[in-house]
Amino acid sequence: MSLKLELIISIALAVVVTFLLASVMLYLHAVDKIETETRAALAVGARIATNAVDDVEEITNPQRRLALLVADFDGDRHVRASVWDSLGKLLMASEVAVSDDPPPEWFFNLLAGKPRAVTVSLPSAFDGHGTLVLETDPRNEVGEVWEDTANTLWIIFVLCGSIVTLISLIVGRALRPLGRMADALKRIGSQSKVERLDERGPVEFVQVYRGFNQMVERLSEAEAVNRRLQDQLLSVQEEERADVARDLHDEIGPFLFAVDVDAASIGTLLDEQRYEDIPVRVQSMREAVGHMQGHVKSMLARLRPAFLLDLGLAHALDHLLNFWRGRHPDIVLELEIEDTSFGEQLDGTIYRVVQESLSNAIRHGKPSRVEISVVDEGHGVRVLVSDDGRGLPDYSTGSNGFGILGMKERVSHHNGKLEVSNRTDGSGVSVSAWFPIEDETSAISLSPEALENSAS
Repeated sequence: MSLKLELIISIALAVVVTFLLASVMLYLHAVDKIETETRAALAVGARIATNAVDDVEEITNPQRRLALLVADFDGDRHVRASVWDSLGKLLMASEVAVSDDPPPEWFFNLLAGKPRAVTVSLPSAFDGHGTLVLETDPRNEVGEVWEDTANTLWIIFVLCGSIVTLISLIVGRALRPLGRMADALKRIGSQSKVERLDERGPVEFVQVYRGFNQMVERLSEAEAVNRRLQDQLLSVQEEERADVARDLHDEIGPFLFAVDVDAASIGTLLDEQRYEDIPVRVQSMREAVGHMQGHVKSMLARLRPAFLLDLGLAHALDHLLNFWRGRHPDIVLELEIEDTSFGEQLDGTIYRVVQESLSNAIRHGKPSRVEISVVDEGHGVRVLVSDDGRGLPDYSTGSNGFGILGMKERVSHHNGKLEVSNRTDGSGVSVSAWFPIEDETSAISLSPEALENSAS
């Protein structure tokens, strides 16, 4: 359902409720009016009847005087006069005026209520001539109410219809800018480039247009960042593939060749029945297989450190540093970290930040020393990786250098901050990341003493 239709339906319902409330008020007013009019008419009729027979000494023919009295009520709009004998038989009755536009029967039954009747006390001269009864007949009064109510309700209906029509036109005109917004939002999903909306019209819509244009700018910037991240991801993947291929070729390949040679030599020794030399070949094969297993484990740790993080962040980072020490023994690598855990997700992010920073420092900075520290500051954790290399001009917080965007994305996911800049106290690069620590993700010590105390 459209907003315009929903507003119109809501307004129409409000109008209907107003119409019903007006009808109820008219009904209550009509009932009170009919009750008042008939009661007053009955009181007036009783006084007229009493005054008509109070000259007892002048009455020579009571029967005729009684008939004239009843006839005086002919054509009355609200009261009917009737005479009844002692047996309850109707002797004579007046005729109530007939309305030219009588009300519907259902309307009459709704408002008329029970008729009122009063017995008029007659002088003793009328004894034996019957009892005079005055009874209300509200039909004419109900007819007047029906005419007034019909006119009033018709005016209300026309007025409400006009209001709904006018509001529909006004709402349609006021909501027309939302159609422009809806079309623009549809284009966001179907077009690579979305044009800005003109910031004109009512103040409220101008604010919406301004927010939409800001959103389009941010989306454009985010798409540009995502494209750069994808390009860098492809570069990282290619580099990782090259590293894996080099490791397989340089480290695994020779030992596989050695295993193949030893296996072939065992067959030769069996043919020559030189059984005493077979254990030596078997031991050589086991050493080669052990070396390959260790190297494959190291490769898996670099590609997926999750199982290392199960043993703690400090253990995973120490394993990472041992990997680089094995490849670059001339570089001094120092690590400062307590045996703590900041939660599985934050530990993984810290590991990736250190891994990327250390990889960039060794591959691009040519350092002789790299210092790494992970410090719990109480309200947050500070990660610092600094080297004494040559420092790259584009390796700063304001650049989109190799791997920087990826680290920024990881850090911002935890509402943290990342600063990358050349060191001010010498040559080299400093990578500083800060992560807030909430109560539920506060540091947990993994030391044997802490674990023993928590268990007890």
